[in-house]
Amino acid sequence: MDSLRHELARFIQSPAARHDPPGLYRRLLAEAPVLDLGRVRVVSGYDEIVTVLMHPGTVVDPSAVGLARAGSSALADVVARMLPLRDGSDHSRLKRLATAAFSARRLAAIKGQITDTTQQLLTPLLASGSFDLVADFAVPLPVAVSCAILDVPEQDRHRVTGWAGLVARSLLDPHAGEAETAALDAEFEAFREYVEELCAQRTAHPGEDLISRLTAARAAGKLDSDDLLAFVVMLFANGLETLTSGLAVAVWHLLRTPGLLQLVREQPESAEAVFDECQRLGSPVRASARALTTDVTVGGTVLPAGTVTLLLYAAANRDPRRFPDPDRFDPARAERRHLAFGHGPHHCLGAPLSLMAGGTVLRTLAAASAERAISTPLTEETAPWSEQFVFGGLRELPVLSPPLTERRLAAAGAGANVR
Repeated sequence: MDSLRHELARFIQSPAARHDPPGLYRRLLAEAPVLDLGRVRVVSGYDEIVTVLMHPGTVVDPSAVGLARAGSSALADVVARMLPLRDGSDHSRLKRLATAAFSARRLAAIKGQITDTTQQLLTPLLASGSFDLVADFAVPLPVAVSCAILDVPEQDRHRVTGWAGLVARSLLDPHAGEAETAALDAEFEAFREYVEELCAQRTAHPGEDLISRLTAARAAGKLDSDDLLAFVVMLFANGLETLTSGLAVAVWHLLRTPGLLQLVREQPESAEAVFDECQRLGSPVRASARALTTDVTVGGTVLPAGTVTLLLYAAANRDPRRFPDPDRFDPARAERRHLAFGHGPHHCLGAPLSLMAGGTVLRTLAAASAERAISTPLTEETAPWSEQFVFGGLRELPVLSPPLTERRLAAAGAGANVR
């Protein structure tokens, strides 16, 4: 067991050790779905993680067990009020306010915007012959999606992208120095002022967007200004990391899995299922942490109150007890309830939106592959995976998209597998 602890510690601490982790996942699932590391327990089994997430003694706030929250800036204070970092009735109250913005009716209303934006971004990139999918596409698209939910004017997206990046950097590195913290707070104040401008506009001219709903809720005393700002911060920051990572992982699989481009091109209705299976295998959100305020029994093991659990979603998504032949890419799996979007009270509200956006992207690329030989020069050995522990996406994903020759165009029209 000591060798497993050593391998796991290296996996957590070293980006290089996270390059190809399925071997470690298999060991954890077979030998120790709950592994004792002292005050921290690493939980990697699917059923075990679900047990922790659904237990009433499980919280996301580390201060509930005497641990300090990360960061001490104005931005950190607002981040701490984000929906994913709230517990209990507070979390339920705020989640109810946001649910309508992610309803089937609202998503159907913005589906056309997502499709149009995907086309607008990808068409010139594909025509250029080569581009970085992450920087050139997977970063701006989530911002555009969040702007659609909030009805942010298109001309403001560039500024909003900068603010979203600011918040994302703060989340990934909460221990900035004094000078950097002051600079972050000064820039964040401009974001706050911009959100208040939007709120004033929606008070005068309310719509169906989330800011209109939140502004009305604030006027009715259901939330305060910091809660409202935290909602907006959450949409931009979470989208920039989770959907950006998810898109990069999905396109990586699309370009690396033989026949997958052809499958989506010939069966475009399969795109959402393909994207979903990419999220299971790629687990863009690799892990999260929970604190236990009471004893929790997990798979016959008692985790005492005060314990911090590291929930390794990426391992659980390859648990053979839940997913037969778990390392095989299979978008037609009978069991698709993975943990890439979380589970229980904190299951991601934006999961249906991510599937919609992801499916749209895969369909667009697959359709374009009838005219262009879309590929990536990266291999498993050269892929630059994120050095962050929580998010498991690619830092960059170069894509080559030269036009097909007339001969290959004819072959593509005849149904050839063009990659």
